[in-house]
Amino acid sequence: MTTTSTQWQLARDAAQRYEQILVPTILGPAARALVEFAALQAGEAVLDVGCGTGAAARCAAEKVGPAGRVAAVDVNAGMIDVGQLLPPVAGAPIEWVVKTAYELPFAEAAFTVVLCAQTLQFLDDRPRALAEMYRVLRPGGRVALSLWCEIQESPYFDALVQAVTRHIGAETAVGLRAAFGLSELATIRALVEGAGYTDLRITVKQLDLRLPRLSDFVPRHVSATPMAGGFSAASPEKQQAVVEDVSKKLASYDSGNGVCVPFRTYLVQAVK
Repeated sequence: MTTTSTQWQLARDAAQRYEQILVPTILGPAARALVEFAALQAGEAVLDVGCGTGAAARCAAEKVGPAGRVAAVDVNAGMIDVGQLLPPVAGAPIEWVVKTAYELPFAEAAFTVVLCAQTLQFLDDRPRALAEMYRVLRPGGRVALSLWCEIQESPYFDALVQAVTRHIGAETAVGLRAAFGLSELATIRALVEGAGYTDLRITVKQLDLRLPRLSDFVPRHVSATPMAGGFSAASPEKQQAVVEDVSKKLASYDSGNGVCVPFRTYLVQAVK
C-alpha cells in the first residue's frame, strides 16, 4: 500500500510541479489574498512560515519594498530549492531557510508580521508553532493565517477527494483531506487566543478561480500532491474514473474551456 504524506513532504520534482501547476491556479491567488489581508507596509519585516515555494513571501517582498525584510521558512528542502531558483521579484530580497515551524531560527521580536498560508492545519503541534510565531514577533506585531473552510465549501477539492476515495482509496486521498484538518472556527479561535494573541479578526474570503479543462488539470494537479504515488499506481481505468467523476460534479461550473469554481478560505489576523 502506498503511504500518503499528510504534511505535504514533496520531493524536488513534485515541488517543481507544485510551483508550475498549483501556484498559478490555486495557491498563488490564495497567498496573495492573505498578503492583502495582512495590509503590509513599506519597510516591514515579514516572516513566511511554511512558505512552500514562496508564493506569499514573494508577494510580501513586493509590498514591503527594498527597505523591508522577508524571510521564508519551510521544513521541505525541495520546496526551498525550487523557490530559490525562481526569478527574483522587485522589492525586498528573500532569505530562504530550511527549518521546522517549531524551531524558527530567529531572535525574539525580529519581525513585525508573520504569515502562515495554508500550513498550520498540517502541523502536529499547532500550539507550539503559534508560540514560536509569537516569540519572533515584535510587541504590537501581527500574525496572519489562512486556513481552508470546510471542504464542502470548495467544490473542486470536495469532488476530487470523493472521487479519489471512491476509485483509488481513502489512503490516497488522505493527503488532500488533511488540508481541511483545521476548519472549525471555535478551534481556530481557541488556538490563536490560547497562544496569547489579542484583537483576533477572522473573515471568509471566496476566491473564484479559473481552472483549465479538468480532463487535463486533474491528473496534473494530483501529480503535484502527496496523492501522486497512489494515483499513478492505479489502473488507467481508475484514473479516468476519477477525472470523469470530478468533471461530472463540476459540470455546472464549466464554461466549455475550463471551469470557474469557488474556493473558500478563512483569513485570520491577531496581534501580539
